[in-house]
Amino acid sequence: MLKRKGRLGRNAKWLLVTELGWSIPMPSVFYYQALYMTALGFREVEYGLLMSVSRGFSILAPLTAVPVASRLGFKRAFLVLDFLANVGFLFPLIIGRRELLPLAFVASSLLSASGILWEVLLVTGTDEGALVTAYSIPSVIYIAGSSLPPLAGMVMERMGIVEGYKLVAFAALSSFLAKTAVLAFTLEEPREGASREGVGRPRFTRSIKAVFSDRSASMLLLYFVLSSILYSVFGYLSLYLHDERGARMSVEEAGFVSTISSAVSLLAVLTVTVRPPNPLRYLILSAAAGSLAYTLFSLSSMVPRLAFAAAALSGLRGAEFSVSRALFITLLGGGAVERGHAITLSYTLSSIVSVPAPALAGLLYSFHPVTIWLLALTATLTQIATLAMLRKTHR
Repeated sequence: MLKRKGRLGRNAKWLLVTELGWSIPMPSVFYYQALYMTALGFREVEYGLLMSVSRGFSILAPLTAVPVASRLGFKRAFLVLDFLANVGFLFPLIIGRRELLPLAFVASSLLSASGILWEVLLVTGTDEGALVTAYSIPSVIYIAGSSLPPLAGMVMERMGIVEGYKLVAFAALSSFLAKTAVLAFTLEEPREGASREGVGRPRFTRSIKAVFSDRSASMLLLYFVLSSILYSVFGYLSLYLHDERGARMSVEEAGFVSTISSAVSLLAVLTVTVRPPNPLRYLILSAAAGSLAYTLFSLSSMVPRLAFAAAALSGLRGAEFSVSRALFITLLGGGAVERGHAITLSYTLSSIVSVPAPALAGLLYSFHPVTIWLLALTATLTQIATLAMLRKTHR
């Protein structure tokens, strides 16, 4: 397929190979995070506030990515920021002391900075025809990792939620450190580099104006912002599924909801990788499936089995990241620095608008767990309207 559509760059190949070290263990860490926090005594609103604090720091973190790269180079900047983000996030979770856990949420905000540099390294040297593939492979790996929460759930059932989760987080940290060690020896600095002159304010301003002057790119930015709100809602999924006011499932049963969603997501990603679809048509259809899924999740408080059907429908959205991101990169054009600035903008705007989202979701959850799905449904219907307008503009 790559021979027909394009080739991956050297850095892309190593980033994709080592993605196993992050995307296999981390979905279980994220999935059970809310359950772990409440087991430690945090209230839903407190957890939401910590998530909002993380989003708040995520506003500033992306702005450091390209300037740090101008001093250290894209490779070193990525390795440093990625190390600080992941170790800073996982280590306090492993320790499990309440006073240290806010530091984990602050450190996790750096993922938005390292993620920018990861994308720049991924797409630089990769042919345009291979972009969907480049973004799809990490999605496939992450989806595979998202099928593993039942195993983590078994550990937590046997060892207890707190001690079991600490073991899961420790396994994730060990895997991440191994991945980072490999990348330290294999990644190469992009030929274009990131000179200090290239990342100055005038060039940053020109890059941002170029994005906003393109109506299609601007609408995709709105789409990304709304997606970040959905991520906030799904941060409460495991808690909702286990809650007596929610779907009333065991920890292990809740893990199977993730497995079903992951299986469908995997099929979706493989399908778009083998046969790239019309991007806007796919995004609209997947968002429509998502709106039905969130409706079923809300009804699962009365009929728990509906959560499995909802998981299958939400899995149809599994390829939207690779499809939407490839479309965005194609619209941008330009070199590594220009793409870095534009990707920074997408991360920053998502963080600014979605800062109150976790706290709002936590507040809604405290009133009644079902209300978080109303927030998800509202965001998704807005996405559909945005994509419909984008489709008219893009013709």
